[in-house]
Order: sequence, then C-alpha cells, then structure tokens
Amino acid sequence: MKTQERYNSDIGSVTFRLKKADSTGLCSIFGTYLFKEYQIGFSTEIKIPQEQWDNISKKVISGKQKKEENDKLNRFRTIITKEHQNFNEQYNRLPSKEELKTIIAKAKSNDSITIVNRKKKTFDDVYQETLGLLNQKRENALNSGRKPLRKESISRLTLSYNNLKDFIKEKKYFLDLDSFDERMCLEFQGWLISTGLKPSTVKSRVQNISKILKRAFERGYTNNRSYLLSDFKVQVPPTIAVTLTEEEIKILYEYDFSNKPSLERVRDIFVLSCHTSLRYGDVTRLEPYHINTENKTIKILSQKVSEDARPVNLDFKFFGYTEYILLKYQYNIKNIAISNQKTNKYLKTLFKEIPYFKDKTIQLEVFNDKKMLFKHFPFTEKIVFHDSRRSFCTNRYIEGWDLLEIWSYTGHTNESTFYGYFKPTQQHEKIRRQNIVNRNERLQKVDLQSKQIEDLQNQLNELSKLVSEEKREELAKIISINKNVS
Repeated sequence: MKTQERYNSDIGSVTFRLKKADSTGLCSIFGTYLFKEYQIGFSTEIKIPQEQWDNISKKVISGKQKKEENDKLNRFRTIITKEHQNFNEQYNRLPSKEELKTIIAKAKSNDSITIVNRKKKTFDDVYQETLGLLNQKRENALNSGRKPLRKESISRLTLSYNNLKDFIKEKKYFLDLDSFDERMCLEFQGWLISTGLKPSTVKSRVQNISKILKRAFERGYTNNRSYLLSDFKVQVPPTIAVTLTEEEIKILYEYDFSNKPSLERVRDIFVLSCHTSLRYGDVTRLEPYHINTENKTIKILSQKVSEDARPVNLDFKFFGYTEYILLKYQYNIKNIAISNQKTNKYLKTLFKEIPYFKDKTIQLEVFNDKKMLFKHFPFTEKIVFHDSRRSFCTNRYIEGWDLLEIWSYTGHTNESTFYGYFKPTQQHEKIRRQNIVNRNERLQKVDLQSKQIEDLQNQLNELSKLVSEEKREELAKIISINKNVS
C-alpha cells in the first residue's frame, strides 16, 4: 500500500549577511530564509558598523548591544523555523512561496498563524473545487439544452479570487479558511475600493468570496460561518434609476439622426425596448421568426440573467413605435445589433446631441456625514440601455395598465424584482388613478358600442331573412317599429 507522503520535518534554514554601509556608515543585517529553491529575504532592522560583524559565524562580535542583537538574530532563526514546522504539522504539505513569505512576516511580528483544523483543505483547494463545479454545471446545461451559467459568472469568480490573493500578498496575511473573518473581509473591501472599483463591483467580489467560504462550511472543511454576517453584505449607494416619459421618448424618436446612421440604429433599438420592455439580450435577437405580422405580435424565448430561473416565453402585441421600427429594418433587429458596451457608449453620445437632454440633470438626495444633501447628476452620464425597460414599466403603470398586462411584456419570474422597475412619484400615482378611471370609461364605451353593433347586426340578419322569405307583413311591422323608435 502506498504511504502518504509527509513533510512534517522538511523545513529550511535562516542565514544572515551584512549589506553595504549607508550614508551614516552603518551596515544593515539582512536575513534570508533558505528552503529548497526558495530564498525569502527579510530585514532584521539591525544596523551595526562593519567591524562588529563576523562573516563566518554570522554573528555580532563586538559593541554595547552585542548580546541583544545576537539574541534577536537567534529569535529569528528559532521563530521562523518553528512557524514553518507548525504549518507543516497543520497542512502536511509544502508551503508555496507566498505562504513562506507570510510565515516569515508573522514570525517577525511575533504573530503566530492561527489554524483551527489540522490537515484541512486550503482556500485554494476550495476555490478550485467551486470553480470545477461551476464549469460542470455549465457543461451539463449545454448538453441538456438548458440555459447555461454565463462564462462571465465563472470568470468573475476567478477575478475575485485573484483580487483576494493580491490583497493577501500586499498585507502579508495568511489566507486560511478558518481565519477569514468579518475584520479581514472589511479590510478586503477597503482595499478593493482603494483600487478604484465601484461599490457594486466590490459587492460582487465579496459575494464570490462568500461562495467559496459557504462551500467550505457546507462540505465540512471549516467551522467558519463568518460569510453569514452582515459585514460580508456590501452596502452600495442607491442607484440612479433613469426613466423617460412618453413625451421624452417621442422627442428622442423624432430627432433626425439620418446623417449619423450608427447613432440612429442605437436610438431605434433603445426606443423599441422602451415600447416592448425587452432586455438588451432579447431585443437584439429579434428576427422575422419572432414576428407575427398578421396578428402584430412578438413571440420570443427570453434570456434570463439568473442561472436558476426557467426560460420564459414572451408573447405580446405591438405597442407604440414597435411596428414602425420593425418595419424599418425588415423585422430583423439582429442584423443591426452591436455589443452592449458599445451600445451604452453610443447611447450617451446620441442623448448629448439632442438639446432637450443635453442639459438635463437628475436629482438625488444622499448622505454626507451628518447632513442630507441633494446631488445633481447629468442625465447623459447616467442613462444606460436597461433604463428603457424601467421606462416601459413606469409609463404603463402611470397609464393605468393592469400589473398582469405589464408582466406579460416583462416576463419577470420574481415579484419583488418586477416591482423594482416601477419608479412612480406621488404625482404619477395621482395620474395613474385618473388614467384608470378614463381607461375603464373607454372600455365601457367600447363594450356599449360593441353591444349596439351586435344588436344592429341581428336586426339586419332578421330583415334579410324576412326579405328572402317574402314575409312582407312582418317586414312592414319591424320597419314601422323602428320609425317610431327614431
């Protein structure tokens, strides 16, 4: 039977050398930890004249602080090798170069590495395990014809883990499943923010690290459940939700971009989304197969962002400018689509071209220390393609549409998410109530007209029947009644 390889006694050695004298004439004693192919250097923070150092024994041989300085060097030798031995006993494997650096940094600061479980999996082990599962889930979905997990979701996990490793390296921390707690998480968040990442991106990074910790706990690799604490849930500032009114959509659609066809196409796709509520990934897939020109309806299988959500078949009637835009491009939006990133870039550009939107601002009340302040943001900097979907929902809500009618266009699978797309003000609510009254009156009027037309059609059918049967007396009686009624 093959025995398990052990590294419990496999450690390195510490050696010292004198560096060149600085401007003060003193030389720094520099330490090196030698272990296999690794040579990890570190500063002892001891400076002495060159004549006080023996290069053979690697000791201080004279001076008032001779004993204290040699004791400090001996402590470095003892503590570093002891911490390395402690690592070996806990993990039963060779440390990486970065782990060796952390061992030395901890030994210098007299801060031992705290490990709860012996011979357990490392953070990297669980990351690789989590990554493998995500890739397998994606492959299974592709093979079974289901919507797969997006590649971006997997790559973001890798990006998050690489960010964490850079943080650990810079801070000289030891990355351990047991010791990654809320304090380290908050430091990691601060480090991410200092690199220039947006709060929403920081939130995503921490969520991905929490997935690794969650996996480790659920599989019994650690007892650490810090990922459940509130400090792991990054708070982001309120998003600036932009919505366009129907009047603004009309201004946008009627602006002449004929001399800038690229902007015109992006404008048309955006307006089409404003009147269909289709996400970017859906509206840019539209082609003749999705369009029923006789019934004037669109039927498309919606792409859902969530990997767990079931595909939704959307089937709804043309609304607003939908028919005009589809006809303009021969019902094939797919042929004129560009990437989402470029679309959002062009979108900001085209709004700046329109005088109405150029100087428009958005007002948002925010915290500033102990005060509440209003901040003003340029509309053209905040507009993104997804605001078309919010505009559809808000405008239809104001117009008095039934929520289920709106839902049939949006295809949401989550009720709370669906309600998040409505951004009505108190004034909007007032307009909605009046629009519901007006809409009901119109519907009642249409119903009454339909009933009158139905009655008239029945009378005509009866008259036609009497004429064909030559029942003149009964025919005269009906005509006489109608005369009296009029």
